[in-house]
Amino acid sequence: MSLSKKQQEIYSRQIMMSDIGEEGQQKLADASALVVGCGGLGSPVLYYLTAMGIGHIGLCDGDTVSLKNLNRQILYTMDDIGKPKASTARERLIALNPELTVTVYDKFLDMELAEAIIPAYDIVVDCLDNFETRFILNDACVAIGKPLVHAGLEEFNGQLMTITPGKGPCLRCLFPNGVKGKGSREPPGVIGPTPGVLGAIQAMEVAKYLLGLQVCNDGLLIYDGLKLSTEKVTLKVSPKCKCNLKK
Repeated sequence: MSLSKKQQEIYSRQIMMSDIGEEGQQKLADASALVVGCGGLGSPVLYYLTAMGIGHIGLCDGDTVSLKNLNRQILYTMDDIGKPKASTARERLIALNPELTVTVYDKFLDMELAEAIIPAYDIVVDCLDNFETRFILNDACVAIGKPLVHAGLEEFNGQLMTITPGKGPCLRCLFPNGVKGKGSREPPGVIGPTPGVLGAIQAMEVAKYLLGLQVCNDGLLIYDGLKLSTEKVTLKVSPKCKCNLKK
């Protein structure tokens, strides 16, 4: 199916790019992405994926909107307090792009759900706020063979890596012994623009992967918002990685 005249106009600034063109824009329209977590990271990721013309987006989040979310979760307003995040996010995204197909999972992710829904998507985005669930998502994506764009943040800082199973390291390679204490303690402080920056980069990684361009799958990108700097730490697949040992 070719792009309609309306689509050609909406995405004209992308189509004029040599790395995209009409063929690349059609790839985005035919693609699907699963976003796990519709909060601080999920808000910019979802908005940009929708705006760039991804055809099908899955939303997975069992939480509801609360007052303390609003400093950074830009998909929501005061009127949304108490509403389910995933369903509310769907309304906002459809308003931006009525042609978008959205599948809502109003549930918190566990391994059973991950194994059931991940195979239907081309790529998965980790917009979670705890490492316990991140490892579930990581392990499922590696086992199924689906790429995963990870990001994490705290205060002014963040990190990002794209996991391409069989072609680079995963979260188990980065944290072979897990992340002690991260699952139970209170979430860290964060200023609103930090998830905005990291979420925008995650959306960029999704676009690059779907277009066949190079992604950050050979290490960890570290962002420092105070110094306004980035650093790339190269990583290799660990021979002791639990995901590799399971194969």
